[in-house]
Amino acid sequence: MMRRGFTLVELLIASTMIAVLVVGLGAHLRGGLAVWRRATASGEAVQRQRVALERLARELAQAVVLDGREAAYGEDAGTLPRPRFDEAALAWFTALAPSTRRPLPAVRFVTYRCEERDGVLGLWRRSQPLVEARARSEPAPELALPGCERLAVRYAHLPPEAEGPLEWRDRWEQPEQALPRLVEVTVELASGARAARRLAIPVGRAAASGAPPS
Repeated sequence: MMRRGFTLVELLIASTMIAVLVVGLGAHLRGGLAVWRRATASGEAVQRQRVALERLARELAQAVVLDGREAAYGEDAGTLPRPRFDEAALAWFTALAPSTRRPLPAVRFVTYRCEERDGVLGLWRRSQPLVEARARSEPAPELALPGCERLAVRYAHLPPEAEGPLEWRDRWEQPEQALPRLVEVTVELASGARAARRLAIPVGRAAASGAPPS
């Protein structure tokens, strides 16, 4: 009895079909991996935004009027740096509550700004003790949120009538005397993502730093 094997044509057809299946499966897997990577990157970006805004909110909630005297602030060493609440940057004094590692309250000068440093675009945070702030030493910047292209800030002014609408301003004047009650922070990333949050600042807080409170 004669045994009959596969012909060359049959082998070529089978090889072609297998190659088509492999290519199709590979394309499907690549597409799935691309979707998974995009979803993972988007989730991580949202998480980074949330962490950065929550940190900013905690520090703003501890904001204080350090010294109500105009003469206490200036550009020279020995004077206090001026707080800054404008449309693209934040700088203020924050009072850290005592802890087991730090038995006494501490005051730090904190700044947030979206800018490019050493080729890295992002929301950069600086924090330094009061002594270093008076000495005008330059603190090491910390990248709080990579990819931040723009920081937009607005401030709510409460009208004399408690029932009146809020008045939003792009700049808060004389933060050495009084702090805004409500701050709206919007972060825009280079990827096109955008996050906004309204942050409250308690009223009437003054730091116990030896300077008269406002």
